[in-house]
Amino acid sequence: MRHNTTILSLIAILFLGGCSLSPQLNVPTIETPSSHVEALHVEVKWWTKFGDAKLNALIEEALANNDDLKLSALRILKAKQAYGLSDANRYPTLNANANATRQKTSDETFQHNRSEYSDHGMGLNLQYEIDFWGKLSNQAESNWSLYLANEAARQTVQNTLIHDVILAYFNLASLDERIAILDKTIITYQESYEFRLKQQKVGTINELLANQALAQYNNTKSAKESLIENKSAQLSALFILVGKSPKALFEEEKSLLAKLPPTINVPKGVPSTLLENRPDIQEALANLKSKNALIGVEKSAYFPSISLTGSYGQQSESLNNILQSSANKWSFGPTLSVPIFDFERIKTRVAISETDLKSSLISYEQSVKKAYKEVYDALNRQDIYHSKLVFGEDEVKAYAKMLEITTKRFDRGVANQLEVLDAQKGLLSASISLVSTKQSLLIAQVELFKALGGGWNEKMLLGDDK
Repeated sequence: MRHNTTILSLIAILFLGGCSLSPQLNVPTIETPSSHVEALHVEVKWWTKFGDAKLNALIEEALANNDDLKLSALRILKAKQAYGLSDANRYPTLNANANATRQKTSDETFQHNRSEYSDHGMGLNLQYEIDFWGKLSNQAESNWSLYLANEAARQTVQNTLIHDVILAYFNLASLDERIAILDKTIITYQESYEFRLKQQKVGTINELLANQALAQYNNTKSAKESLIENKSAQLSALFILVGKSPKALFEEEKSLLAKLPPTINVPKGVPSTLLENRPDIQEALANLKSKNALIGVEKSAYFPSISLTGSYGQQSESLNNILQSSANKWSFGPTLSVPIFDFERIKTRVAISETDLKSSLISYEQSVKKAYKEVYDALNRQDIYHSKLVFGEDEVKAYAKMLEITTKRFDRGVANQLEVLDAQKGLLSASISLVSTKQSLLIAQVELFKALGGGWNEKMLLGDDK
């Protein structure tokens, strides 16, 4: 019984390997806000909160067709394959072989006994490196961490893509709304010019006032053409983001009409546990673990490498006798390799790995600090633009009232044309500015969702069980 236990223990040591030489990883703790924060939940499809069906369709199309996401998916596949290969290296290899040869020896050797014979053989070969020092397991652990890092990197690419599509769509919506404002203004200016032209003909006003109305009318039409040009360029950029082909880019009618969605309410509370799940932070942490495991891989080179090789098979001159018990052959034995002089090659490789770990530590700290900064900035911008939106709405109302009063005063001959023109310009400028402010507020909210790791999938980032 004791003999069997000893054998089982030896087998367990051989196949499970020994200790790990990787240092204990101490992930740095970043000082975070100590004030009470409100729990904030970010849904995977957070962009649907804007309630815009066109925007949702564009994002789904981008997620399906974008080239950067396709490349990221291939990088994930390669990382998973690399892990599979390194994990497989931890286990023995068993190969089957067979041979059949006909051979003649030379008459011109010192033996002077020419012979001609056949040789037939078949058998199995076993090779296994005993992982006493954890080299193979640490390599597998490093590659697993790299796989998780690539998963997180793809999520970062996806979040950035969603962010860029939304911003491009909001730019289009803003341009459409500003064009619509100019269209109404152009009609008003045209009617005003035609009215002033009639007044000039009957001598009520002079030619200068009529030309001022004409200049205002033409200037507004020119501004509209500039917006149309910008819209065309923005559409092309959006089409590239969603993965349109060059053929579709040139042949599809660019008739996407958009409207800025209403702003949404985002709580100000930001729990630190939410930020820890940001894909870029998860990526930095996975890279940190990978570099730490590689130190163990390099340190294992200081110690002996022990491999077991064995073979079993049949060999016979006659193929008819190859299955006889007398044709059996086998071999088994360990191979030991011990480093003696390497002129500090191993020491240098370990030092390089330790330097890589230090760099990864700094990168992790940078990722965490960047996350809090982005959230802080996005929250501030949201507050600022929310206030500006309220002020802008009041400004538009004030200019609309001013234009109404000034126009009535001009018609009664109390005010001059310049006052009317100033009121019209003020209303147009305030209306355009209000659209831009609303766009900026929406963008600030998008930036906040992105800063919070919007769209991350916790299950995917943690990865499946090995």
